[in-house]
Amino acid sequence: MKQITNIRKSVCIMANELKKAGYTLSEAFKKAWQRVKLSMTIRAVGTTFENRQERLGFLKRFKAEDLSVTLEREANNRFDGCAIRIVVHIHPIHRKTVIGYVPRGLSRELAKVMDAGATVKAKLLEIIGGYGYKETFGALINIAI
Repeated sequence: MKQITNIRKSVCIMANELKKAGYTLSEAFKKAWQRVKLSMTIRAVGTTFENRQERLGFLKRFKAEDLSVTLEREANNRFDGCAIRIVVHIHPIHRKTVIGYVPRGLSRELAKVMDAGATVKAKLLEIIGGYGYKETFGALINIAI
């Protein structure tokens, strides 16, 4: 019963954020329910800053089952108060590293849901790119509420 209450609360929070972004109330609730029922696949942003390209190149060597992902709120981020960083845990070497962030449009909604105490799960689907000399790495992340 508690899980149903948390889901409804998450939908309401997300719908309110979508309404602020310009959706009608009906559209906002439909989109919020879609996001809660289904998982979302996103491409991590900010992967070219700091030394994240080297980190992604290093992570490409590991099997998918050796890596897990968590999403962490970064409320004190000077660029975005709703920032959510993507942290990859590398189990064989007992380390973790930040590879990027959830895109701003989604993070605004997701941050409110996380702040309300809802559990948000994430999974690294694939590290993409890096095939050519100048092609950068990226990461596809699956997010479910």
